[in-house]
Amino acid sequence: MTDPKPELAGFHRQVLMEDMMETVGVEQFDVVDLDGGQSYIRARANCHACECKDACSNWLSANAAGDPQPFCPNASLFQTVKG
Repeated sequence: MTDPKPELAGFHRQVLMEDMMETVGVEQFDVVDLDGGQSYIRARANCHACECKDACSNWLSANAAGDPQPFCPNASLFQTVKG
């Protein structure tokens, strides 16, 4: 899937990350509270640089809940926060 407008690519990634956190049962504020927001900032950068956007989008479309997925560069962070 290609972003219809390149200037919206960052926004699309932000939505994917928020959707992934919700789907795997991770609260955004718990990630921010983990270490003063540093992990959250790194997670955003990881998501923005990730090459698995299509896999992420497809998995989110097919799943209402689940565990962090191996293709996600933030899977270990989400699993840690999820507990």
